[in-house]
Amino acid sequence: MTTTTSSASAGAAKPEQGELILTSEFSTLSVHVSATTGLPTALSRSDGPQTRVELIASALLLTGGQDRRGPLGRLEYDDARSSDAVVAAGEPTSRLVRGGRVFTIPVRLSGWAGEIRYTFRMSTPQLEWSWSWWPAEGAEDLREFVLDLRVRTAAKGEWSVDIPGATIRSDAPLEALAPSTTVPTMGGVFGSSAIIALTHTPSDASVIVWPRSHDEIGALSFVVDEETAGVEYWTNVAGVAAPGNRLDFETVAIDLVVDPDPLRNSSRWYRRAGITTPIDRPAWTRGATIYEAQIGTSIFGGGTWTYSPYPEASDLLADLPRIHALGFDTIQIMPRQPFPSYNVIDYDDVDASYGAEEDIRRIVAWSHDHGMRVILDVLLHGVIDRESFRDVVDAVRRGPWAERITSTADEIRALGISSEQVYDLAWSRHILDFEEAWLSGSPERHALADEHPEWFCRDSRGKIIGIYTKAFDMSHPGWQRYFSDKMIALIDRLDIDGFRFDAPGYNEFPNWSPRSATRPGLQTLGAVELFDHLRETLHDKDPELMMYTEPSGPLWRQALDINYNYDEAWLLDSVAGSGGDNPESRVRNGSELALWMHRRDRSLPPGSVTAHHIDSHDSFWWPLPGEKWRREQFGLDGARGFMTLFALLGGPYMMFVGGEVGLEDAIEQVNRLRRSQPELASGEHHYGVPSVAADIFSVSHSLNGVVHSVLLVNVSRDAASAEVALTALGAAPWTDALSGDRFEGATGTTRIEFQPFQARFLTREVLPA
Repeated sequence: MTTTTSSASAGAAKPEQGELILTSEFSTLSVHVSATTGLPTALSRSDGPQTRVELIASALLLTGGQDRRGPLGRLEYDDARSSDAVVAAGEPTSRLVRGGRVFTIPVRLSGWAGEIRYTFRMSTPQLEWSWSWWPAEGAEDLREFVLDLRVRTAAKGEWSVDIPGATIRSDAPLEALAPSTTVPTMGGVFGSSAIIALTHTPSDASVIVWPRSHDEIGALSFVVDEETAGVEYWTNVAGVAAPGNRLDFETVAIDLVVDPDPLRNSSRWYRRAGITTPIDRPAWTRGATIYEAQIGTSIFGGGTWTYSPYPEASDLLADLPRIHALGFDTIQIMPRQPFPSYNVIDYDDVDASYGAEEDIRRIVAWSHDHGMRVILDVLLHGVIDRESFRDVVDAVRRGPWAERITSTADEIRALGISSEQVYDLAWSRHILDFEEAWLSGSPERHALADEHPEWFCRDSRGKIIGIYTKAFDMSHPGWQRYFSDKMIALIDRLDIDGFRFDAPGYNEFPNWSPRSATRPGLQTLGAVELFDHLRETLHDKDPELMMYTEPSGPLWRQALDINYNYDEAWLLDSVAGSGGDNPESRVRNGSELALWMHRRDRSLPPGSVTAHHIDSHDSFWWPLPGEKWRREQFGLDGARGFMTLFALLGGPYMMFVGGEVGLEDAIEQVNRLRRSQPELASGEHHYGVPSVAADIFSVSHSLNGVVHSVLLVNVSRDAASAEVALTALGAAPWTDALSGDRFEGATGTTRIEFQPFQARFLTREVLPA
């Protein structure tokens, strides 16, 4: 790293052959670009001598070829050609825009003409890196646009990285990271800000990279090699090479800052990026305690193991008094198992989709009479029929995991494969487990495919495609109106209190139908617009209706009241499990867990609400029998500790039917606290406060500036002891509402003992006047 200074006035200087330095009156940042390619080569600052950071950037276009269905459902392209030989095709131009200055550099690549835009802003992140492409003569269809941006980091021991929401700990040493780490994008299901801070620790200089496309989900990885570290970003930008077609990609935000905590204000960046959360969220949704109920039978291990907690809707009805006594206030009814399961068959057919309609009505009526609410788990990714599902079954049997379908858990662990590959194998098993039920229950061809062929995704040959259904084009306005009408009809018909929308971004592939072939990737985030319109429609009817969805990326938080916590699922094994092959990059103890939670939450759009869980149908379905429940993975003590931790973090909490087995008393106690302590739903949550021993997770909950409760959890398998500075939270005696232990907290610190996985929930005692 070197130091540099340059002028803050706007311009494109040429201090040496082959390099331009772009500067603007709006920014203290300078970007150095290659005069040959237009790609960035370095970042520096103009507000005093600061570090210059060397960059290595590339862009790749994948063009031509013929698409086909891959073994796991997404499109692959045979004979496609790739090129990364970007050539600058003219001198930079500059223009003013509102709040900034844009430099534009014409470029050419692989038969496509285009431009690179560098937009300078006053606020962090100060640089926006954007692209446009349009076909030149002889261009072939664009299949994929890939960006690669690396920082030269030869001295790995001097660098750390923070990626809030990713499967690494905060401020992880760069040298501890694997060669590639998946980073969920803003539209991804697992939820992440997609903000990356790569920090040179001796100088506190950090390169910030924030890919934030609003149009396609994309795929993002943080990659490390001997000399560099940075991002590889498959943008999913694609389109036909038709005259007049222009593909605009916005934006990768970039900055170089000197700050020991470079992401401290990252939640403020969303407003400038046009991302907000609902201001009309129903108050009850903030603290909802949700019981996920399955009607019917799930099939595992080729039928050798089944799970049927409620064979019929009437069985759920009969169990409602017990669920109510446990303290749950919301029932989430899953689609009926094993058919149609998580597929669309007919929104109007309640009996087929959920269970006997009369019993569903009785469930809703009983729940309302006892102060509970009922929501339906709704599918929207596509319709199931034999025509589409046979293709999927054949692909699985020919696919990469065909010989591993019957592998044991130990055999799978011995393979040493990634978590993504483990999911692919589990998904393949799931398809074959449900094969008989889905084929026998489905029509040969779903009627909607003929009644509204324009509503479905297609490959470039015109065939309807899907991962295991005929996939809806969720960006199609006609389908969006159809779906909204069906949701209103379910509310009118059943008097339910809202919805959980399953997998709205599941169709993560381009739609090459004639309507959308100019920008086929837009359908992957089509449901974002759907939810905007649906929220208005639902709230016109009843502003108390809940909207809840599975993805937890920022784009999915704009119109939804609450979002799933997929991004937290790995943390349990990280702090208490095997630790994996690269433990130094993982969250290893309670203090690191609190810091991860703090960094994740502050990097989300302000007002985001996350529904926590440790057992859901997703966490239950994918592992093999014997390892499905958290109690099987960590024992009853571990499951109790983690349940208490996630239930008393603050915000909504969800549990899948059966997750309560062996924990009933603890769940009843925790849910009673959730009702009696309003700060859990409506207050502020301060992770890592008070500061305690490494093994102890801590979070304090305040309301109107007063700390009312403190959650402390030993996430270790060993007993622990901690000195806790209770006086820093305000002088008062404190009582552990879980054990009854009382702590004076009068002066200094208080020593508190913990058994393995023990949780303590300290509440402030109100002293007599």
